[in-house]
Amino acid sequence: MQPWQKAALWFSRNSDGDTFEQLLAEYFKNGYVYSSPSCFLLLRPVFWDGVDVFTEADKPNAWFVHLAAGNMMDMFKACPFPLEHLVFQRHGQDRYRAYSFNSLHSKLNGF
Repeated sequence: MQPWQKAALWFSRNSDGDTFEQLLAEYFKNGYVYSSPSCFLLLRPVFWDGVDVFTEADKPNAWFVHLAAGNMMDMFKACPFPLEHLVFQRHGQDRYRAYSFNSLHSKLNGF
């Protein structure tokens, strides 16, 4: 199963109503979509204030990762440009989790 298929399957089982196709269309319009044999990624630049994300940001400082599957190192390479943080939510949780882009990248590289 390709990473995009794993992501689509997970989303279809865990979505609160939207379809995978609707989500994909939203990210084609207002974000970034990356798909390769090793990873799939839906992300958008946002402003992270330490508590919440703001999608209408003039100066984004974080990538909000909406959906990802596959090899994490390839996901880092797929980011169109570096930002200070990676932010995501685990399904069903209100709290955002944020990590320093550079420190997480170094950790995955073994530095």
